[in-house]
Amino acid sequence: MEKNLKDKKEMVYQGAVEVISREGFHNATVEKIASSAGVAVGTVYNYFLNKNDILDYIFQKEFEKRKSYFLEIKEKDLHPLEKLKSILSMHFEEVKKNKEVFSVILRERGMHIVCHSQGITRFEGLPRFIEEILIEGVNNGDLRSGDLKVISLVIFGAIEGLMSRYLFELEEKGHSTLLDNAAEEIARILWQGLNN
Repeated sequence: MEKNLKDKKEMVYQGAVEVISREGFHNATVEKIASSAGVAVGTVYNYFLNKNDILDYIFQKEFEKRKSYFLEIKEKDLHPLEKLKSILSMHFEEVKKNKEVFSVILRERGMHIVCHSQGITRFEGLPRFIEEILIEGVNNGDLRSGDLKVISLVIFGAIEGLMSRYLFELEEKGHSTLLDNAAEEIARILWQGLNN
């Protein structure tokens, strides 16, 4: 029974991603999401209060994936820049596998940040993961010191810029190789700029 409940919630999630990525959040309706998910409208309300709650869940789910991977990598005995490269590689692979999800995240994050939903607010905290690894590197003597908050935000901004360009190229050309070596290139820049 519990598996069936999780399956239906996942179906609603997938339906929401499909509709919101195609039509945008404001044009998405619970009816369209339910139709895309292949469930009744009432089923959507069994899992979510409204479409804001669904959007929040999309952000929350992606945040939790990154948090889990970050905690796993943080404990490994690797140079801090290798940790960052691993996190970037994981993220870019997720973007390539789930382009609709990241279309939703990029488009809707800025528009909904004022609503202070838990998922979106937590997603905004992702640069903190980067900063924690940089702090560890400085404390261990592996990285030079600097304004690590600024550096982590610059890295995060580069990630978002790459994602935006990747999605644009997919839309314009139907394919893109932009993310194939992105983690390696960013790591190389960081190695030259931050390595002690």
